[in-house]
Amino acid sequence: MPTDHLAASTVELTEKLIGIDSVNPGLVPGSAGEARIAAYLGDRLDAAGFVVRLITAVSDPSRVSVIAVRVGSRPGRTVVLNGHLDTVGVEGMTDPFTARLTSDRLYGRGASDMKGGVAGLVVAAERLAAADVPGMIVVALVADEEDGSVGAESVLQDLTGRDVAMDLCFIAEPTWLDLAGAHRGFAVVDVSLRGKAAHSSQPAEGVDTIAPLGELLVGIATADRAIGRRRGHPLLGHGSMMATVVRAGTAPFTVASRADVVVERRTLPGESMAVVLDEVREIVDPIAASTSGLETSVRRSTARAAWQVDDSGTAAEYSGLLADALATAGSHEPKVVGAPYWVESALWQAAGVPTVVCGPAGGGLHAVDEWVDLDQLQRFPVAVEAAVSRFLNPA
Repeated sequence: MPTDHLAASTVELTEKLIGIDSVNPGLVPGSAGEARIAAYLGDRLDAAGFVVRLITAVSDPSRVSVIAVRVGSRPGRTVVLNGHLDTVGVEGMTDPFTARLTSDRLYGRGASDMKGGVAGLVVAAERLAAADVPGMIVVALVADEEDGSVGAESVLQDLTGRDVAMDLCFIAEPTWLDLAGAHRGFAVVDVSLRGKAAHSSQPAEGVDTIAPLGELLVGIATADRAIGRRRGHPLLGHGSMMATVVRAGTAPFTVASRADVVVERRTLPGESMAVVLDEVREIVDPIAASTSGLETSVRRSTARAAWQVDDSGTAAEYSGLLADALATAGSHEPKVVGAPYWVESALWQAAGVPTVVCGPAGGGLHAVDEWVDLDQLQRFPVAVEAAVSRFLNPA
């Protein structure tokens, strides 16, 4: 298959994947989910000689991921090619599942995040299988990355339960073909303030939550400034703390008996998630102590660790091979960058699998005008095929 055909196949597959609705039902209740796109890609990889398993999440059997395994005729390393199948919602979009091609862009929901990357991995995997590279290729295409990561957790449980020794995981998240060196983690903390309702003409008979809420918001902003004064990360800058959702009161002329705040804390590699609750409680507890009758609760609802690529071992080796392959496939000299978003690389690396993140991108991620750059989309599988082939055929 010549390189121009390889590039065309990737564009065609991306268009096909855009046409399959895989909006995450955890974000938009009642949406399609990943079953149909998983079945389509599973069939395609099966036809390429992979042994395919469709994995359902224990917590939600409707969420389907793909594990496709191909063992070469010669022993060798194992590489996992990973991407996610789900997308965010399509509110405000016109024909979100109809791919639209211009001279240099491909538009549609998921084009950049990350059906273009998935297509590139699948096409490269087909080529590598046809070449009978040594070792094992595992294509892991997961559900629910945009929400709870139940797909990645299920796939990791399956692979580790089968004692698959994974030397590397390569994730094709959109990085504009740069190499992600790190990303921040995050924790979501729910804070509840409970007082007592009363007529606003007789406020002394109630316990108002509005004034304590104001103190809480000021405290969060103050803590964020303090975090910003700490030593930052060379790729990520600083962590942060902010209030992202605020609700209080029920009606005019009524003392607000309840207020709720969602606090988001972004963390850097090396920061423990355990400290986040303490940080928020340090703000809330003095407010509660100074407000008679006020009850408070602080609960962490979600937490995901920060990640930093290994600077030695197989991750560093593959990063070098991929950088060389990208430079050969085009004029792009990849840089090491900090990813602005959270990536499931943190889950794979925590499971003991060295992880590298790089993929084609464009613009409009999670927006109404999502697109992927055609040049990046076409060069990506060429570079992946070359880099994985060299990784599995070390000199």
